[in-house]
Parts: sequence; C-alpha cells; structure tokens
Amino acid sequence: MREPKYKIYQNVPFPDLTHISRILCLFFLVMGVMFPKKALAATDTAQMSRLYQQYMKEPSKELYQQGNRFLQEGKLDEAMVCFTIVGNRYTPQLSKEEKRICAYALNNAGGIAQIRFSFSSAFGYYQKAMQVADEPIYQSFNNIAGIYLFFNDYGSAKRYLNEAFDVSLKQKDWGSLTNSLQNIMYLNWCLDSIAESRGCIDRYFQQKDIPHDSLYLGAEVIAKGMQALMKGRNVEAIDYFKHYIDNDSKKLAESNQDANSAHLYIAYTYMRMRDYINALNYLAMAERKARQEGITDLLLQVYQYEGKCYRLMSDSLQERQAKYQLMSLKDSINTAEEFGKIKNIEFFHEVEKYEKQVVKLNEEKNARSIVAIICGIGLVAVVCFLIFAVRQNRKLWESNKDLYRKNDELVKQADVEKDLRTNYTKRAKAYEEEIESLKQSLLPSTVAQHATPNALSDDLRASLLDKIYQQMDDVDFICQQDLTVERLAQAVGSNEKYVSQTINESMNKNFNTLLNEYRIREICKRLADFQHYGNMTNETIAEGVGFKSRSHFIRTFKKVTGLTPSQYQKIAKSEGNNMK
Repeated sequence: MREPKYKIYQNVPFPDLTHISRILCLFFLVMGVMFPKKALAATDTAQMSRLYQQYMKEPSKELYQQGNRFLQEGKLDEAMVCFTIVGNRYTPQLSKEEKRICAYALNNAGGIAQIRFSFSSAFGYYQKAMQVADEPIYQSFNNIAGIYLFFNDYGSAKRYLNEAFDVSLKQKDWGSLTNSLQNIMYLNWCLDSIAESRGCIDRYFQQKDIPHDSLYLGAEVIAKGMQALMKGRNVEAIDYFKHYIDNDSKKLAESNQDANSAHLYIAYTYMRMRDYINALNYLAMAERKARQEGITDLLLQVYQYEGKCYRLMSDSLQERQAKYQLMSLKDSINTAEEFGKIKNIEFFHEVEKYEKQVVKLNEEKNARSIVAIICGIGLVAVVCFLIFAVRQNRKLWESNKDLYRKNDELVKQADVEKDLRTNYTKRAKAYEEEIESLKQSLLPSTVAQHATPNALSDDLRASLLDKIYQQMDDVDFICQQDLTVERLAQAVGSNEKYVSQTINESMNKNFNTLLNEYRIREICKRLADFQHYGNMTNETIAEGVGFKSRSHFIRTFKKVTGLTPSQYQKIAKSEGNNMK
C-alpha cells in the first residue's frame, strides 16, 4: 500500500507545496521523536481518559505486560494506551532493562499502527524503538522490512531483513534468527533470485548452538527445498515442501503464513516443470487458506502466479480473470487504506488531548511549552506559505489546462495520422501490386537496366517502417507486459537490428521512447474516458497498458505530457464538465 497523501494538497497544484510538505514532514518528525503520536481510532473518549488515568501510575513492566494481554485479546485501543504510556517514559537515565521495556512497548505500538494501515506512524515507532534500546532489537528491523515489502520497495526490505538476521545472530536470539531466515528466503523467492539466500542459509546452519526445535527443523526443510531448486532438482524440492505442510509435520511450520508459502513454493516448482495442472491445484489451496486466514500479501502472490500460469497455458480467458481478481484486490486494499486513514485522523484528535494530561502528570511542563512555541511558529510559517501558494494557484492552474489541451490535441492528431497511415497503406499495397504486375510484363534486361543499387534497400526500409507503424497502432500489442524490440521485430517479420535502425533513423528516437509515447497516449485517452475507466485507479490503468512500476509510470507520464496523471485526469474532468 501507498503512504496516505493529505487531501489539502489535491486542490493546490503549485510547485512550492513540495517545499511546504517537506517542512511539514520535518516539523512533525521532530515532534514525533520527542513525543510519539498514537495511530489508532479510539471509540469512546471517556473510556480513553479513564484508561490514561488508571494506567499512568502503573509500573512500566506491569503496564507493558498488561498491554500484551490486551493485544492477545484483540483489544487494540487498550493495548495502544499501555504501550504509548510506557514508551513516553523513556529517558537516557533509565536502566538497561527499563530502556529495553520502552523499546519493546514502542515496537508493539508500531505493530498496532501497522495493523490499522498507519504506516508512517508505525515507521516512526519502530525507528524510535531502535533509538531508545541500548542494543538493537530484531523485531523493529523485521517490521520495517514488512512495511517496505508492502510498498514493493524490495531493496530496502532486503537491507532491513539482512540487518535483522545479523542482529539476531550477534545476540544469539535463535528464534528471531530462524524467522529472519524464513523471511529472507521468501523475499528472494518473490524476486526470483533464490540463489541470493545461499549466504544466509550457510551462516545459519554453521551455528552449532541453535536448538534443534520445531522452528529449526522447519527452516531446515525449507532451506533444503530452496537448495534443491538452485540445483534444478525440482522433484526433490517438491518433496521437501510437501513434507513441510504434511499433516504429520504440522509442528514444523512456525505460522499459517509459512505453511501457505510452502504451497506457493510447490506451485512455482510445478510451473518450472511445466506441470501447470498441479501448479494450479496448489495455487487453489493457497488461495483458500489465504482467504480463510486473511493473508492479503499471499493472496496477491497467488493471483500473480495464476495469471502467469494461464498465460503459459495460452488460456487467455482465465488469464484475464486472474488479472481482474488481482486488480480488484489491489483496489479493495486501497479502499481499506483510505478508511484506515480517516479513522487515524479521528484518533489523532482524541489522543492529542489526553496526551497533554499525561505530559502534565509526568511533570514535563517545560518540554510542553517548547513544543507549543514550535507548533505556533510552525503553523504561522505554514499559513504564510499556504497564502502565497493559493495566490499563485490560479495562474498555475490555467497553465496546466493549456498544457492539457496541447496534449489532447496531440492525442487527436495521432489518431488522425493513424487513420491516414491505414488508408495510405491500403493504397500503397494496391500500387505495389500494380507495379509488380508491370514488372512481370517487362523483359529481364529492361528491369536490370532501370534498377539502381540503393532502390531495393530504400523500399524495404519504407515497407518496414509502415509495418512498424501498423504494429504500434495496435493497442493490444503495445499493452503487452515485457514488450521488447525483439518481439516487435518478430511481429513485423524482420530482425531486431533492422527494426532498431529503422526507428532510430526514421523517427530520431529509440524503441523504448517510442513505446512509452504510444502507451502514454493510450493512458491519456483512458484517463479522460470516465464512462469506461472512471472507477479505476491510475495505477490500475497504467498496469493494464503495460507499466509495471508505479514510479516509472508517473515519471514517464510527467516527461511526455508535462503533467502528473492525477493533474491530467482532474483537468480532463473539469474540461468535460465545462463542455456540458
């Protein structure tokens, strides 16, 4: 999921707001470090006030244990109160044990925030937890990696998982070390880079002090399966993964999610063996379990592999169905994210009042006064910046509308050129047939007399250019995933070298630039077509046209049109209403 964006910026499309947002982020980051904010929705303000007054005098260790009991019972709001009170008691003068309790409390508070989709608050809690502990705690590294995984930032996730592995190994926390290894193997499997897990696997099994409990045995089975995959021994790998989820070996699984991952590993291995029927059977098992247990990440992975499997089976109908389920699930996650954001805003308002009471009772009047002064200065600065931005907003809005109209004209002009090329191609084909007929009636000597050395190659280049245009005008063709110049060459019946040379010399651009322009042109049409695409997110539209990365799509769209996708869609809607 993406980090929530504050709605105040949606109506002020002015560049200086970027600087404003940076100032705001820095300001609230400082506030968050000094006094971490709670991130969950309170349901009863009177109850929250009572809980603060009841628990603020409890010793930290007992209060932390009480928070864990609430967490196990599913009482997230009560648990959040306990953990934040303990976390706010941190001072550099505390003992090592007390600091560690504060760190675990902040980490648990971050976990609750993450459950409610408040990822920025969760990240702040995890970072604070790592700061207050004398020794790093594995859970915070692992949880931060989970946030990056949710945002598909695999590079950062891998870095934090490796740090979690190193911390657990250094502290000889064997349970945490085993969990880290399982997560690293799963991440590298998702990235189709299983071999990168070899280093951690070797380091893990070199440790002689690790107890050979059920966690160790489970990790050993999965690791052996991964090692078999590295060596291409697919049947052996399947036997290990089946052993992991076998009814007689349930004790090997650390969690239901680990067992479900094993189903995905088996399906992936069957796909490598081109046994798509068994692959689909295990994907169906993983889908049922993921739905029953509410594991959204695994469900997304299931739909991705189902689509790939049906594509390899050339079953386009089932492939589209799998893609539709994947996109629908992504959209539902985005909807849940928006709902969670609203609940967070409500909770911030209620918790702010009672946090001030905690500050008073903890005799932190001086710190609260400093915070109030900084808040006042920050608010005044923000108001000044917003006034300036609003004054400039109208001018920029008109400029963006002019830019939109120019892009709209280019899209329409491209459609006209497409029709002209189609008609020209038909006429050119007729002329070629007529010329060929005339050539057949001439003597060979006459044909040789009038031939020139470069005429044939020029004709072939012109013909190849026409075929390239015809193929790129095909919307279904340009919307394919992983489209390359080699596939274009196959489609036009030529080779990659000639196609690249023709595009570079005739259009003064390379294939990737040409493909991006065609795709962005199609996206512009869909963004303005509210009747058919109005209920779809920009990310879903871009993915349907062939873009894999959201950041790459936004960057390319901005480069081609001069506008962001949201700006383009907003102006398109405004222009459509004006026409009505």
